[in-house]
Amino acid sequence: MTIWPEPRLLPCGDRAVSVELGDEVNRELNARVLALEYLLQQRALPGVGETVPSYRALLVYYDPLVIGYEALGATLRELGAKARPEVLPPARTVELPCCYGGELGFELEEAARKIGLAPDEMARLHAGSEYYVYFVGFTPGLPYMTGMPERLTIPRLTNPRTKTPPGSVAIGGVQCCVYSIESPGGFWVLGRTPVRLYDPTAADPILLRAGDHVRFRPIDRAEYDAIAALVEAGRYTPRISVAVAGSGH
Repeated sequence: MTIWPEPRLLPCGDRAVSVELGDEVNRELNARVLALEYLLQQRALPGVGETVPSYRALLVYYDPLVIGYEALGATLRELGAKARPEVLPPARTVELPCCYGGELGFELEEAARKIGLAPDEMARLHAGSEYYVYFVGFTPGLPYMTGMPERLTIPRLTNPRTKTPPGSVAIGGVQCCVYSIESPGGFWVLGRTPVRLYDPTAADPILLRAGDHVRFRPIDRAEYDAIAALVEAGRYTPRISVAVAGSGH
């Protein structure tokens, strides 16, 4: 049985506390962070508001007029001891169609050349893996993901671009992300998905969640344009499946 260290509580002003569960960046520790968030949501503690997971910690906002720091801390330590990956509900797998190379994946060829691969092979390796969403941040809906093949490890851009188109599927270091809105960026853009990861007009504006699994399905430009038209018309629904209970998170 794994022995986990005691949660480390760090006050963040007078209305939030960061609960650090470890010092490493790995999927098991991240799953414990998500398990703590899940248990806290299930507890529905009065005074607790938004929770924000990161690689290894959970930021918990609270109202000190409803629940004090000491009382909240006691609950967080109690739940932290129970926060194990197996308490999480079954994970979702989200399929994102992706058009690699060309105008949409405008850095695929240069990135492939930099690590000594043919562009087609780089796209094949990227699309052949399953990715895990550590957390969502930087911009609304942008996922930070692990699971990229080691062969695709590449330094981030020396000079980050000032604008990256929304939907850009990109890699940097050992991570993969999808730019959710137009923003600066330092990851290499390999392709683009027509699916909106952030839609402020939708009932649920953020498509991906921490703990999700993501697979990229290669498509050509014609299919990209067809899906983009459906997305624009509000008639496209991404494929989302849920793992069988007990299969792990």
